[in-house]
Amino acid sequence: MLNFADVYPYGCLLCSSWYWIIIFPRPTPYDQHYCMKRVRFYSLAIGFALMLILPTLDNLFHLSDRFAGNENRRLSERPTFHFPHVGTYVSQFDRYFKENFGWRNFLFFVYSRWKYYGLGTSPLPEKVVVGRNGWFYLGNSYNNVVQQHQGLMPLSVDSARIITQRLVEHQQQLAQRGIKLYVFIAPDSHTIYPEYLPDHLRVSDRPSRLDVFKQYATQHSSLPLVDVRDTLMRSRQQYEVYYRTDTHWNDYGTLVGCAALIERIRQDVPTIPPVRKADFRITSMSGGGGDLVQMLTLEKEVKDRVFYDIKPAPFLTGRQTATVPDTVTGPARSGFPSLRFIGPDPRRPRLLLIGDSFSHSMTQFMPGYFGESYFVRTSRLDPALIRAEKPDVVVIEIVERNLDWLARF
Repeated sequence: MLNFADVYPYGCLLCSSWYWIIIFPRPTPYDQHYCMKRVRFYSLAIGFALMLILPTLDNLFHLSDRFAGNENRRLSERPTFHFPHVGTYVSQFDRYFKENFGWRNFLFFVYSRWKYYGLGTSPLPEKVVVGRNGWFYLGNSYNNVVQQHQGLMPLSVDSARIITQRLVEHQQQLAQRGIKLYVFIAPDSHTIYPEYLPDHLRVSDRPSRLDVFKQYATQHSSLPLVDVRDTLMRSRQQYEVYYRTDTHWNDYGTLVGCAALIERIRQDVPTIPPVRKADFRITSMSGGGGDLVQMLTLEKEVKDRVFYDIKPAPFLTGRQTATVPDTVTGPARSGFPSLRFIGPDPRRPRLLLIGDSFSHSMTQFMPGYFGESYFVRTSRLDPALIRAEKPDVVVIEIVERNLDWLARF
């Protein structure tokens, strides 16, 4: 169905193009270059008209959809006009139009390749940083992650105190119910593979934000904080532990992180079995393009060097039993469903893991060590969820760059 909002801007421009065809003075037959000027004139008029018409055709028939990328964000939707809020509508429509105008996907497709292959830089430097040896990193638009690792946004001791106090409150409240709390920090790829960052974005030698928080939490609380940076740094000597073209750790890095977390929980809950590498079948194969190159529309051309497929032994395999849609409203809403698993031994403790996108790959390995597991994607510890699930173990997982979010978790 033809929508007025889609065609109105182009209609105005198209009407103005008639100036070139009807009103603009035409060359006279007495001009000795009449034929050549006539060809140039009509070529210009037709080309100008096509430039005005093609965006409208793309909006109507989606001609450039095959060039669409994944910008890792939600594009603006067409606003609804509510009188007398004319100014608000114009502002919202301007944003919608800039993000949805015809052939935008194709133009970015071409621009991306010119910047990456021609100039060797990122077409979206605030979102994606192009490193060396095929490595890509998140840019500053994600909680100023690059500036964090450059030491330009240090975590103050006061902020570390606020985060620690917040988590200790949760720890004490859960302990009253006989529940143990663990805080698990998933490192950024900037931390584990800093040597591939561009020279002008080198990681600082000063203590990181995680270092400051860990030091304070260790000195002023008994908070079980699981820091896997050193473990991952050792493991990367044999396997790659992060995707080169993606935000996240790969399956081997996930396994290493899960093993460290489980071993820390086993110190308090010895009924959980130990993690042994022999219990997993690890296969390497060629990889695909991750979310960072997808944002640049390069996922079909730039791929990871290696991809790991890891399968746990049958006696350590959890079975997914439910997918629960996200019904949370407000800042804690993630839009991702929660996942429930049953482990091989129902007598083992019940796990509730509250995390972010790094926790998704952890669902491959964690459920096999617990009687029942529930994975929730959110940034809040909801007391109602604790009452409903009655877990024995609660894990808060958060990626390093979002460490400050723990102050309001």
